[in-house]
Amino acid sequence: MKKKFAWIIAVLMILTFPITAFAEAEPEAQASAEPVAQEAGETQEPQPEQPADPEATPTPEPTPTPTATPPETSETKEGAPEADLSQVTSLSAMLVDADTGEVLFSKNADWTIFPASTTKLMTAILVAENCKPEDMVTYTVDMKTEVNKSGGSMMGLKNLPVDSQISVKDLFYGLMLCSGNDAAIVLGMHIAGTEQAFVDMMNQKAQELGMTGTHFINPHGLYIHNVGYGHYSTATDMAKLAVEAKKYPMITEAETTQTYTYESVSGYCQLENLPPDTIENSNYLVHTPVNKPELAAYLYDKATGMKTGTLENILPPGATEYIKSYGCLVASASDGGLNLIAVIFGDLSVGNKETGVPNAYARWDIAKYLFDYGFANYAKVDLAQFAAPVALTEQTENFASNDPEEGSLEVTADLTGIGADTQLLDAATVQGLQDGSIKLEEKTTIEEPLRAPITAGQQIGTVTYSLNGQELYTAPLVAGRDIYPRGEESETSEEYGVPVFAFELWYLWIIVPAAAVLTLLIIRAVNKSRRRARYAKRASVGARPVQTRAGGSAVQRRNANTRSSRQHKP
Repeated sequence: MKKKFAWIIAVLMILTFPITAFAEAEPEAQASAEPVAQEAGETQEPQPEQPADPEATPTPEPTPTPTATPPETSETKEGAPEADLSQVTSLSAMLVDADTGEVLFSKNADWTIFPASTTKLMTAILVAENCKPEDMVTYTVDMKTEVNKSGGSMMGLKNLPVDSQISVKDLFYGLMLCSGNDAAIVLGMHIAGTEQAFVDMMNQKAQELGMTGTHFINPHGLYIHNVGYGHYSTATDMAKLAVEAKKYPMITEAETTQTYTYESVSGYCQLENLPPDTIENSNYLVHTPVNKPELAAYLYDKATGMKTGTLENILPPGATEYIKSYGCLVASASDGGLNLIAVIFGDLSVGNKETGVPNAYARWDIAKYLFDYGFANYAKVDLAQFAAPVALTEQTENFASNDPEEGSLEVTADLTGIGADTQLLDAATVQGLQDGSIKLEEKTTIEEPLRAPITAGQQIGTVTYSLNGQELYTAPLVAGRDIYPRGEESETSEEYGVPVFAFELWYLWIIVPAAAVLTLLIIRAVNKSRRRARYAKRASVGARPVQTRAGGSAVQRRNANTRSSRQHKP
């Protein structure tokens, strides 16, 4: 009996557990929607009532469990002083060379961030690739439906009648200047047919650019409750996107424009104190709004544009309270041939409406600090001008015997193939190159052994130029003259200007007799000379005079005795 009772209790507990678990999970799924994001400096339109269609609002989903916050990191390019992190208060930031993408400074570069309206740089790239400014777009019912679902910053298309014609140029400037979410939707649907198809194109392009930490869910960057965390990127990826965007003239022209007047439509601008068909650039580094002169302090004279973004009142995964202001900025600036891009994400500074300070105000000062840091500590320089001509002297083998330089060969570097080689360097290195205290390293390689024949201009080796251990370029080492091989002396005598005697066997018939005659003549001359010498000696002895002394009688008797003895000699 007790066993049966225990089995009954166990069955009841198993049946009751799923019901209890389901009941506990239900309140989280019923969380109310949070306020959506808007672009800083613009007036948010009243949100339209959502239709009964369940597809009009994304189905709320439980927020995923957040991963642990990665450790903070910062890095500065070698050779330059460290950046002052107290000046970079955003969660993530980077400073890169706009021409190459080389990183000069980074802070938490791989942290996941929410790109907000800087997303529109990707939208702009796809528009530039697939449309012409003069193309006309028909404003369809489907476009109007999707625009009415959206919120945040707008260029005013929700009030545009269906079947209206609007130019790609007007939409593009509405996208870039006043950051119209409606412009992003209409352009995306014009290109791909549906908003989702265009988002797929965005993610495909992101993969092509190596943006491995990025995923888009809409063409404008609006953060939507419970699904907004699926629209993310990193500072590293957004820097890649910005570098790519700089390659499109359509983008660079729009990003530097301060105000724009619509050409195909009018009356839809939301900004007050301006003609209804004129919009202003929301990048305060480039332009100060007419009705907000106090923002002129954010102007930067070297700024060249890019894109802004702001999210307000968002609740990301892991957050315990709403974030009032989440500022984003992708900005560019140029000075002295150096083009820089600064990306700033997670500026949490909160403004003050009474004093006119906008939300996410710190990003403008962060950008200016990063640009000033970059221009002060880096420079672009043409390294080719510091490649010193190499001149070597090498000894060759197998050269002709009448070679006037006995095989010695002058070798020089041919630098004609090295064009302008502009590179980004730290300011100290540039100064050293200019004053000569730093030189490019040279490493030469010569073919061994060097054997004739060798022709002038022939490559016989290479020279590699390096700086700080990094190879820059390689130039050929070439011969300075012709060197002819042994055995071609007669052919090269005129070339070298040195006559060559070539011995022939028949010359012996002349040389041997001539040598014999010459020898005999020499012997005869020598003998004749000797005989003459003897005759001269004898003559000098026979003609010697008789010396006399005091008492000369004795001498005379000696001479007389001598003659007498010679006469009586048998």
